[in-house]
Amino acid sequence: MKFIGWMYDIAREQSPSDDDLDALCAKSLASGYNVLGLYLEHRFEYPSAPWAVAPGALSGRVVRALQDKYVARGLRIIPFLNTLGHMEGFVRAVGGGHLSEGPRVGAAQLCPLHPETVPFVQGLIRDALAVFDDEWLHIGGDETQQLGQCPRCAARVAEIGKAGLYGEYYGALTRWVLEQGRRPCLWGDMLLEHPEAMDHLPRETVIFDWQYEQRPHDTSARFREAGFDVVCCPSIQTYNSGWCYLEPTQRYIDEHREDALALRAEGVLVTTWEFAYFQDYPSTLPIVYAAGRRLAQGAAWEDAIRAEGGESYARLAEILGETLPQTCDFLRPPTWRQLRDRFVMRQNPFALWQVWRDDACGPVGDRILTLCEEADNQGPRENLVGGALELHAVAVHFVRRVEEANRAWESARYSDVIESLQQAEQTLLRLQAGLSATASAGGSPVDPHRLERLCSKVRVAAQRVAEFAEQPPVSGYRPTFEVLVHDSWLPEDQAAWRAGMIV
Repeated sequence: MKFIGWMYDIAREQSPSDDDLDALCAKSLASGYNVLGLYLEHRFEYPSAPWAVAPGALSGRVVRALQDKYVARGLRIIPFLNTLGHMEGFVRAVGGGHLSEGPRVGAAQLCPLHPETVPFVQGLIRDALAVFDDEWLHIGGDETQQLGQCPRCAARVAEIGKAGLYGEYYGALTRWVLEQGRRPCLWGDMLLEHPEAMDHLPRETVIFDWQYEQRPHDTSARFREAGFDVVCCPSIQTYNSGWCYLEPTQRYIDEHREDALALRAEGVLVTTWEFAYFQDYPSTLPIVYAAGRRLAQGAAWEDAIRAEGGESYARLAEILGETLPQTCDFLRPPTWRQLRDRFVMRQNPFALWQVWRDDACGPVGDRILTLCEEADNQGPRENLVGGALELHAVAVHFVRRVEEANRAWESARYSDVIESLQQAEQTLLRLQAGLSATASAGGSPVDPHRLERLCSKVRVAAQRVAEFAEQPPVSGYRPTFEVLVHDSWLPEDQAAWRAGMIV
């Protein structure tokens, strides 16, 4: 294969230092990669959009230094922008909101027909072209689920369909990139959803076919038959887990390699996503580099992981990535990161207690804590997976403290409720040092604030209990503990239409 790469997701709250990026490049080369993709979105210092440049954004100066040092050694550095979907960092900043296709929770899209969109996007691309020297330029195009939402776009979709709207936009943009002397690249998911859009694209466009839960043979074959060069794109299974699902990661990467060779694709790009919400890059980088050894040299997975992380890391990876997720359905793949979703992402940690109390307070919780203790006894971890181990242990202990509070509440033992909640907050604070260290090292600067938000929800619940203790209800009515800890609960809200929902 000509192309053996991996993609670093800077866009998801990362602020890597110069030294961090230098080390990534060096390790990437040493492990067999010849491509490093930098996924940027809004986390780049775009001169044409200074209003979108937040602290810690990647600078052109750093990119130029990396290219000067590593391109001659055989490492391509390719920018990955987005130019329609996943533009939330732009449309949710003052200066870009007018370009939005419309309101949406989660990912946000530009309006492809707004008269300022194309000039704006071309400005971003010019900014990247002025810094990055590689022939290829990835301009995104994935997950444009809002196509046709605004009235202007809805009218155009009524005429030519979503495939036509998408094809018109990216057909013109890819041709413009070619005119700038570069080769455009697109993600393939929307072309699979709207195959007629392929008719609009120049065949010089490279399609990056991401398939994270199946092998890419059939989908990549469709692109090859349509005349496109293809890169097959598996993922390290971290974004959907409590740490990393090890067996699926290895299987999908192997399948992508086999299919890329069979289809004579350009190669394989190992994607990594969303190292935030109490997830960190250092703990899984040895897996990333092991994948490079596997792709480039055919090394056995076990040998490659040991070579990159050491013997103790290999055992820890087995515990965290295979044994621990099999302790219960809640953690088992493919359950879409339920631990981090309920514990962190919903911004109310009682959501975890609501859905996981039976497991966490019983033999499953005991098994998880035993595994975490076993991992602690594996020897020096070089601070790689300590945060992931602590997250699982803290989750179990937190749920147990909340369940103690729940039982005390049922018996109107208010002082015991408050004490258990105070212990629950102290349990959460065990994560503070690790999250702060990760932020200081270029990881998510938001996660320490997320932890404080979780702690504040526990303090609010304790205050509500204290108010009941000061003035016990004369009638004897009290809400259930689930209702009491809900963000929507209000005094005398007996029906609890909102507060009775699962957080």
